[in-house]
Amino acid sequence: MNAFIYRLKSALSCFVLVALAAVIPALAQAQPELDGQPVKALTSSSSGALLVLRDSGLFAIDGHTATEIPLPPSDSGAQPTSLAKGADGTTYLAGPGLGVWRYNSGNESWQSLNNTLPDLEVTAIAAHATQPETVYAYLGEKGMFRSRDGGAEWAKVDAGPQEPVQAFLHSDMPGSMESGWLFAGTTRGVARSMDCFCFWGDAGDLRGTVSAISYDPAAPENVYAVVEGQLHHSTDGGETWASVKTPGTVTALTFSPAHGFVTAVGGGNLFAYDDGGEWTPVYE
Repeated sequence: MNAFIYRLKSALSCFVLVALAAVIPALAQAQPELDGQPVKALTSSSSGALLVLRDSGLFAIDGHTATEIPLPPSDSGAQPTSLAKGADGTTYLAGPGLGVWRYNSGNESWQSLNNTLPDLEVTAIAAHATQPETVYAYLGEKGMFRSRDGGAEWAKVDAGPQEPVQAFLHSDMPGSMESGWLFAGTTRGVARSMDCFCFWGDAGDLRGTVSAISYDPAAPENVYAVVEGQLHHSTDGGETWASVKTPGTVTALTFSPAHGFVTAVGGGNLFAYDDGGEWTPVYE
């Protein structure tokens, strides 16, 4: 009897080892090319997947599957630095020397939107919160440009804040004289303007270089900004800010319908922020 039990345990042990040998490589290969690579920008796709921009490329991550999306061509080797998602789920991408591009998910290709921009030196883009065809692009000293037809035609609408813009967003937060607000992360802090471009003013007293900014579409007064790697949260549209403890130095953030607020930290790990103020890995 003891011999039978011993043989049964041995057989079960072998089965478990074989099963693990089959499963572990699959899990390890879920995101093999992403490990240790800092994230430059985050957004989500119309399908709910997280879009993660790294030095090595753009990846759509859904569950434990990471699919690389080829980047737009660039004769100069320019790399994208900014992502945005339109009100209809369209993905926009931009970068200095690259201009603005729109992703066509139907044929999985990029379309250049640069015909009427003065140059390709786009450092940040934002999509209108509720108008699918309205997109904003910041071109440094040339100022802020807006397209109301999905990027076919661009027009300068404002010089932008006094300090260079690193990232910005459009929000449908109430109180605007037009359709919403623009929040710009600059080298001095967060600047804010109604989208009539009536006046750029400081959004609170947050100081430092802001590398990323996002908000909650369901509660637009909730704005998050990354200042020199540290996350800050405002519950009143940027009037006041509070520091938020994070699992590491934050490099990018976005709001995802599937995960809530998602941050990328350190070596590229993704964490979601829950209602209880806890951080959990997006993909364990």
